[in-house]
Amino acid sequence: MSTADKIANWVQKKPIVLIRFDEELSEFLQESRQGFEHLTFVRPHSTFQAIKLPTLCLLETQDGKETKFYMGAATRKSAVSTFDSRLTIKKLRILHPNSIQGLEALLSDTRMKFLLGKRLPDKGDIRELTPKLSSHLIEILASKSENQSALDTALSLLPQLRRVPNNSWAQGDAIQSAIDIFGIRGNAIPDQVVLRKGTFSELGLVGAHVYEDNVVRFDASRMPGYDAISTDVTGRAVFKMRDERLEIYTANKLPLEKMLGVDLIYINEIRGNIVMVQYKMLEEDIPYNDWIFRPDQQLYEEIARMRLPEIEESFTDYRLCRSPFFFKFVKRKIVNRKPQSFLVSLDHLNQIITAPEAKGPRGGVRISFETLDGTYLREADMLGLIRSGYIGTHKAETALLSTIIREVARGNKAVVLAWQQKIKEANQ
Repeated sequence: MSTADKIANWVQKKPIVLIRFDEELSEFLQESRQGFEHLTFVRPHSTFQAIKLPTLCLLETQDGKETKFYMGAATRKSAVSTFDSRLTIKKLRILHPNSIQGLEALLSDTRMKFLLGKRLPDKGDIRELTPKLSSHLIEILASKSENQSALDTALSLLPQLRRVPNNSWAQGDAIQSAIDIFGIRGNAIPDQVVLRKGTFSELGLVGAHVYEDNVVRFDASRMPGYDAISTDVTGRAVFKMRDERLEIYTANKLPLEKMLGVDLIYINEIRGNIVMVQYKMLEEDIPYNDWIFRPDQQLYEEIARMRLPEIEESFTDYRLCRSPFFFKFVKRKIVNRKPQSFLVSLDHLNQIITAPEAKGPRGGVRISFETLDGTYLREADMLGLIRSGYIGTHKAETALLSTIIREVARGNKAVVLAWQQKIKEANQ
């Protein structure tokens, strides 16, 4: 079932909320730092009484003669005084067309046009739409490809609707890990988010964003090799904290990922270390009351690619663990929107695979919470070690690896082939 179908079914039970802001409210929203991510406003209890939450919200703003149209998720209402209630709306995303009038023009069904006109709120007011009209409007909005990201974002906030594929979940978790390592709040708003039209990036769920057909315009002038991978880049976000800057890129599978066998590459230029993480899902094993990952051929192929080029240099900077490669094992079931996981280094994983205690009843290798008996890194442990520079490559290795990353980004596949050949020779 598509995103549009899921939402259309949802709003038949919990109809869409339609809001129109006047110029004053629109100005306050535009000037707010958190408004498009977390909007709250207060009205008398009776205004919100009939609204069934959570559901979708369509919001029109006014700027002189111009209007803008947004979709978000109305998630909560609560009493704030004897007379008033507060409505919370999250993650407002731009829609096309840019007004209720423009949306009305797309309606070919006379009855639906009549219903929308009848339910049209005054400026500064709010109205709940009918179930059939709500579902029909979702179908109309979904017919425009520009609205896909807004629909995906809204779907992510409707409980039990969004089933995230492994690769999308890993991307989202990697983004959050990078933010945590950087040391800013998990709900911090990025200074900029840029998404490529026609692609999906988990960065779309992080903050208000702009679309750009050619994302390379933002970076080609200062990021070597970026123009070579521009067709694969799906999004970019920038965070700032005091005099430091975090830039996060999401992309489709690149030669670099295929070469290293990882999902997340974190480069800490301040400490001079690189850490790389591969994600694996733990499946529930009900008879043994445990969560298990069984090594497969793909795992062994990824491990074979996890090598660093040799470097003949003495290191003066300290590392508790020099290898940058780590594995993150995550329970497939998410409890309270927070997945449970553990991390192990590549060296530890190789030891686990050959350890007798990792053998299951039928002789197969099992990696699980019970097998490790607490001997693993927790999320907070890992983030602190990366931030402090205690794990990952030495500065000299980081400089060399950064050069290789740039060459691969430029499309120099000879670097990949030469490196892979060296690995094969070393394994013989």
